[in-house]
Amino acid sequence: MHVLGISAFHRDSSAVLLRDGAIAAAAHEDRFTRTQSAHAFPREAVRWCLAEGGIRASDVEYVGVAEKPMWAFERQIESWIAFAPRGFNAFRRALPQWLGRRVHVARELDRELGLKKKPYVFAGHAEAHAAAAYFPSPFDEAAILVLDGAGEWATTTLGSGRANHIQTTGEIHFPHSLGFLYAAFVEYLGFVRGEGEADVMGLAAYGEPRFAALIREQLIDVKPDGSFWLDASYFRLSHGETSTSNRFHELFGGAPRRRDEAIGQRHKDLAASVQRVVEDVVLAIARHLHATTKLSCLAISGGVAANTLAIGRVVHEGPFERVWVQPAPGNAGTALGVALLVHHQLLGRERVSASTDRLSGALLGPRYSMSEIDAVLSKAGAKYTTLDDKARDERVAQRIAEGAVVAWFQGRAEFGARALGARSLLADPRRAELRDKLNARIAFRDTFREFEPSVLAADASKWFDVPVRPALPYTPLVTRVKLGEHDKNARVHNGVAQSDARRSPLPAVTHVDGTASVQTIDAASHPALAGLLRAFERATGCAVLLNSTLRLGSEPLVQSPADAWHAFLASEADVLVMENAIVLKSEQRAEVESRHKDTTTGSEQDDALQDLLHCPACGGSLTIEGERATCNGCAKSFAREEGIWRLFHPSEPYDGDITQLVKGFYEEHPFPGYDEDESLRSLMDKARKGVYARLLGEQLPPNARALEVGCGTGQLSNFLGLGCRTVVGADLCLNSLRLAEGFRARHDLRRVRFVQMNLFRPAFAPGSFDVVLCNGVLLTTTDPRGGFDSIAKLVKPGGHIVIGLYNTYGRLAVDSRRVFFRITGGRMRWVDPYLRKVRMSPEKEDAWFHDQYRHPHETKQTMGEVLGWFDANGFDFVSAVPKTNPWEPFSEREDLFAPTSRGTAFERGLQQAKMIVTSAQEGGFFIMIGKKRTTP
Repeated sequence: MHVLGISAFHRDSSAVLLRDGAIAAAAHEDRFTRTQSAHAFPREAVRWCLAEGGIRASDVEYVGVAEKPMWAFERQIESWIAFAPRGFNAFRRALPQWLGRRVHVARELDRELGLKKKPYVFAGHAEAHAAAAYFPSPFDEAAILVLDGAGEWATTTLGSGRANHIQTTGEIHFPHSLGFLYAAFVEYLGFVRGEGEADVMGLAAYGEPRFAALIREQLIDVKPDGSFWLDASYFRLSHGETSTSNRFHELFGGAPRRRDEAIGQRHKDLAASVQRVVEDVVLAIARHLHATTKLSCLAISGGVAANTLAIGRVVHEGPFERVWVQPAPGNAGTALGVALLVHHQLLGRERVSASTDRLSGALLGPRYSMSEIDAVLSKAGAKYTTLDDKARDERVAQRIAEGAVVAWFQGRAEFGARALGARSLLADPRRAELRDKLNARIAFRDTFREFEPSVLAADASKWFDVPVRPALPYTPLVTRVKLGEHDKNARVHNGVAQSDARRSPLPAVTHVDGTASVQTIDAASHPALAGLLRAFERATGCAVLLNSTLRLGSEPLVQSPADAWHAFLASEADVLVMENAIVLKSEQRAEVESRHKDTTTGSEQDDALQDLLHCPACGGSLTIEGERATCNGCAKSFAREEGIWRLFHPSEPYDGDITQLVKGFYEEHPFPGYDEDESLRSLMDKARKGVYARLLGEQLPPNARALEVGCGTGQLSNFLGLGCRTVVGADLCLNSLRLAEGFRARHDLRRVRFVQMNLFRPAFAPGSFDVVLCNGVLLTTTDPRGGFDSIAKLVKPGGHIVIGLYNTYGRLAVDSRRVFFRITGGRMRWVDPYLRKVRMSPEKEDAWFHDQYRHPHETKQTMGEVLGWFDANGFDFVSAVPKTNPWEPFSEREDLFAPTSRGTAFERGLQQAKMIVTSAQEGGFFIMIGKKRTTP
C-alpha cells in the first residue's frame, strides 16, 4: 500500500512516499526548483517520489495533507479582524492565494497530479509534527513535544505516543509562540525571518543576556509549568512588514538594525538574551511534560527544535533519559508525519520500533549514478579523476589534512536541513583559520556562525564530554570538547577574542565557551562518511571532521551533481568529490588564469589580463611589467594605480563628446554604492534578490571570460567573480572603480579585475570574451549605436552580448516625474514608487535619485532598433527581459541564453505599450541578449 504525504504552500514544502509503512522517498521542493517560495506547492518533489517508488499517481491509495486549511484560514481571518484596519494590506495580499489554492488544496492536487478520487486526509499541523516526532523514533513509547511558530492555532503541543497511537494532552495557541518571539528578534536584529534564526543563535555566543529579565518582565509571562503568554502590543504578528512594534523598539533602545548596518555589542546582547529566555522556557516545558507523562523518552519536532542550544539544555539538564529530534523538524517534516499518521493511526497498521530509528540515516532523497555525474562533468569541460572507494578516501583525507575544504557529494540526499554526510562541506577541525574561510568564502555566512563536528558514535567519548545517556542521531549534542588530550600544540581558539576562549584540539568547531554541537554517525547509515573519518584518523590521529551543509548562502541545500558543480565553482572550496570522481579547483581554467603572487619576486602576476589587454590608442598588444603597460605598436604607456589599470583614452575632451560630462557626473554620484558592512554573503544575497543577477550567476558558464562594460561600483562583476570565471569590469568613473577595487581587494577576489576605459576606445583584443555585459552605459551616451558596435567586436564567435537600455515607451512615466521634480526642486521624492518601496540609506537614495532624474544625458531605444544593431553586427537574437511579445511571461527560472522568438513588429509594439504601465516603477529598463554568429 502506498501513502503520499504532502506539506504545501510555504517555504519548506515537501513530499514523502510510504510503501507498506516504510519510507520509500522524501524530498524538499526547493531542492528541485532551487528557489524558496513562500507559497510553494511540492510539484517536483511529488513527481520524484512517485518515480523513485516506481509507481504512478493512480497507484497511491491515500494522500495526507499536513494542514487543515479551513482552520488555518479561520485563524488568519480572525487575526486580520483583530488588527483592523492595520491588517488590511496583509489581508489584501494573502486573500487571493488562500481562496485560490490553500482552501482548495484537494482541487490543486487533482489539477497538479491527477489524483482525482483519492481519499484525502487533512491532519492538523501540530498533529503532523507530533507524528513526525514519535512514529520514526526508536522508542516504544515516548513523551512528545512540538515547538513551533504556528500551525492552524497551536504553537506548542504536548502529548505522548504508545505503540501505533499518539495523543495530545496540552496546547498553547497563537499568538503566544516561542517561534514568533524568536522570529521577532531575528528581524529586529536585521536578519531574514525563516533563515536568520541560526544567525541569531550563533550571535548569542558573543553577547551577555543582560536583556533577559526585561524580556521576561515585559514580553513574555512564563508560568512554573512552562506555559507562557506574550504581550501582543510589542509585536505585529499579522499585519506588518516587520514582527516588532514601535513599543518594542522603544523598549530595546532603537529601530531595527538595517541589514547593511554593522553588528554592535547591543545586538549581540539582545541575541544572547532571547536565546536564554527561549532555552529556559523549553527546559521548563520539558520538565513539566516529564512530570505529567512519567515517560523516560522524549521525541521533539517543530521549527523551534532546530535551536540546538535549547535542545542541548533539555538533553543535559532535563529529566528524560533519551531525547530524539526529528531531522526535518520544520514544515518539511510534517509531510512525513501526516503519511505515518494515516498509516498507523487512521489505518491501524502495526508500528515496530527500530533500535535506532526508521529513517535510514535521514538519507531519503535522490541519489545519482556515476554515469550521471560523468555526464555533468564532461559537459562542463571539467578535469577530474576517478578512484575506487579506498583510494578516494585516502586521497581526500590527505587533502583535508593539508588544509583543503572538500565539497562531499555521496549517496542519497538528506531529508532535513542538516548536513549528514551526503551533501557536506568537510574540513580539518584542528585548523582554526578555516572557520573564517568557510563562513566568508564558501558557505557565505556571517563570521560568527559556528560549525559542527562529525564523529563516529564509538569515538565520541574520546573527544567530547558526552553524557552517559546514549547519543542519538540528528540530535546535535552541545557538549564540552575535551581539552589538551589529543594535541599538545593545540592552538588557542579566539572566535572574536572573547575573554573566556579556551584551548581546544579542535578549534574550528569549538564555540567560544569551549563547547561544540556534536553530530554522531554510524557506519551502517553513513558508510561513505564513516570510511572517510577512518581514513582521516589514520592520516592524522584525529577521528573528527568539520561538517557543514553544502550550500551557498541562503540557497537550498545541494541536491544534484549540477547543483554541486555550481556550488563548488561559486565558492572557494578546494576539492569536489562526487561519488568516486575527484575534481580539483586548481586544475580548472579560471583558477589557472586567476591573479597570483610570483613565488620568486613576490609581485602579482595576471597572465589572463596580459592576454586580454590591448592598447586603446592604436589597438596594439601591450607588454605588462609590474605597474606599467607599454604598447608594442605606438609605444604609449599606461599605469596601474590603486589596483586599477588606467586605460581611458583619449583623456582630453573633444567637440560633441558627452563622455567627459557623464564621467564627471558619476565621479560626484557613484552608483550603486556598497553597504556599510558589506560582505561576500551580503553581496551574494543582494544580487540574488534580483532575478536577473541571480540567473546570470547561475547560467554564465564556468571558466568563461566575462567583461562588464559600465560596471559602476563593480557589484555585479564581483558577484560573478565568486564563480569560477575570469571577470573584468570596465568603467569611465574612477570613483566608482575605486569602490569596486576596494571591495575586490578586501575580499581577495583573484578572478576579478577592474579597468578604467572609454566605451568608444576599448582596451581589449577583438574576440576576447565569451560574454560581454553592458547593463547601462549605452543609455548615457550620445551615440549608443556606435558604442554597441565598439563593444560587439570584443565578443568571440559563439559568444553572447547582454545589453541593458531604456525603452522609449517604458520611460514615459519617469520622464513625467522628471518634469515634476524639476518644477519642485527635487522635493517630495516619495512620488517615486521605487523610493516608496525600497528602504535604503540616505546616500544610496540620493545617488539613485540623481541617476534617474538628474543625469546630464540619456538615450532611449525600441526593441526593433536593438534588433537592427544585432543584425548589422552579426548577432542572432536570443532573448529579452521582458520578452519581445506580451503573451509570454518572464519566469524566475528563465533560461536567459535559450533562443526564443524575436516576435513580430506588432507583438513587440504591444509589449512596449504594456511597458508604459508595467515599467512605471522600474524606469523602463529592458535587456536584450544576442549570440555572435560563428560564420559571417
